[in-house]
Amino acid sequence: MELNVNEKYTVVAKVESINHGVHFCNTTVLTQEGEHINLKLEFEQLDQLAMGKVYQFEAQAIVKIEDELVLKCTSIKPVEDALSNEELAQVLEYFYVYAPIPMMTIKNGIEGYLNKIENKILKEVTKKIYKQNEKSFYMHPAATKFHHAYVGGLSHHTYTMLNMIDPFIKIYPYLNADLLYAGTILHDMSKIDEISGVDGEYTKEGLLVGHLVMQTVDIDHVAHQLGYEDSEEVLMLKHMIISHHGLFNFGSPKKPQTGEALLLWYIDTIDSKLTVLGETLKDTADGSFTTMISVLDKMRFYKHSIKK
Repeated sequence: MELNVNEKYTVVAKVESINHGVHFCNTTVLTQEGEHINLKLEFEQLDQLAMGKVYQFEAQAIVKIEDELVLKCTSIKPVEDALSNEELAQVLEYFYVYAPIPMMTIKNGIEGYLNKIENKILKEVTKKIYKQNEKSFYMHPAATKFHHAYVGGLSHHTYTMLNMIDPFIKIYPYLNADLLYAGTILHDMSKIDEISGVDGEYTKEGLLVGHLVMQTVDIDHVAHQLGYEDSEEVLMLKHMIISHHGLFNFGSPKKPQTGEALLLWYIDTIDSKLTVLGETLKDTADGSFTTMISVLDKMRFYKHSIKK
């Protein structure tokens, strides 16, 4: 990268290393062009960076010593806050192993289901929470390991579950579509605050409270803001969220006690288990058994050779 003195540069790049001592502070980043660039930092900028994350850096070329030009970082923005959805999609696919479906396909699909919600209360509550988390939702993993533990995994998992709903409603028409769309979109939304990110760890709130309770509290807060706190819709939605792990030993404070809550648990379980099974079978030879799969009770599954 050629530098001209005092010229300003905008760099979208992934953090590869962060270095600091008593008298120095810098980061080495990988750009979209495949260049490794060193950026000089102020000490207070250290808290804005995390290893492996992508940011938009603003920097200026300055003379350091012996006419050497260096890039001094002037501002740092998380890439999800700096770029358009289309630009973000390209960046994610370049820097990360992203979900197997393009980000914009997932986003358009999820928003399509959001727009299908007809109930005024459910739509307003769901839309407000979705908009508050929109950017991070398409960046986040669904877990630190086990299932959908990659960039975009959270939204990919949600979209797959949404695609299961309509066939079930066709067979069981007593189920409420609006509750199922809203509950599915929101069921794991608080994983954004429960997990620090890809290759990250559980946060303090994540370990002590967990995303089922965190999301129920969030729904309650938004419902109060909108004046819907005493509505049947909000009560049913909160029950779906807090019971969607199904059983006490799976971390559910309550068991499902409505048809919609029961189905949410089932489709969540189906996707989390069958996705991992599919990924494992890809690395398994025909006629062989898989390795033990944690999310499937450490069972080994046989990969048959029957074709279409």
